[in-house]
Amino acid sequence: MGSSLLGAIGSVASIALTVAAVRWLVNSKGSLFPKTRNGCSQYRIKWQWRTVGIIGGIFPIAISIWTWRDLYSPRGEVWIAFTVLFVVTGVWLAVGSVTTNQAGITMKGFLSSRSFQWTEITEIRLHKRDSGAIEVRSGARKIVIDTRFEAFQHLLNEIETHTKLSPRRD
Repeated sequence: MGSSLLGAIGSVASIALTVAAVRWLVNSKGSLFPKTRNGCSQYRIKWQWRTVGIIGGIFPIAISIWTWRDLYSPRGEVWIAFTVLFVVTGVWLAVGSVTTNQAGITMKGFLSSRSFQWTEITEIRLHKRDSGAIEVRSGARKIVIDTRFEAFQHLLNEIETHTKLSPRRD
């Protein structure tokens, strides 16, 4: 009876902690203004997202080191794949920036970088289902800027000002 009660309490505590962490992450505000230097505005990933990304990448590595002998078991390959997946996801969450200047916009991510001149941009979309992510299109090419970035509203205003386009809401 005692161990099943402790197990139930542990499960409830785990769920409550997960809900609190996700709520904290989704409601993170970050800076209202970008960092500016030499006429360029740099929009960085919010510190809360970087923290979660770093912890999410380090935690499975620590568990892999702690359970080193289990990696040589038949299911060790699954654990290694799981660890690599979490490390890559953690790095993706923690790394990235959007830079704007008088010429255009550049988004740098974990594995890619994409740039548009302001004159190339043909459409701006706001995605409701993705918490209002900004999609900037140049023909078939696009940049999708999600809400992990600081000064999100400032960035949208800057895009609208430079392109003279109004965003379409999806």
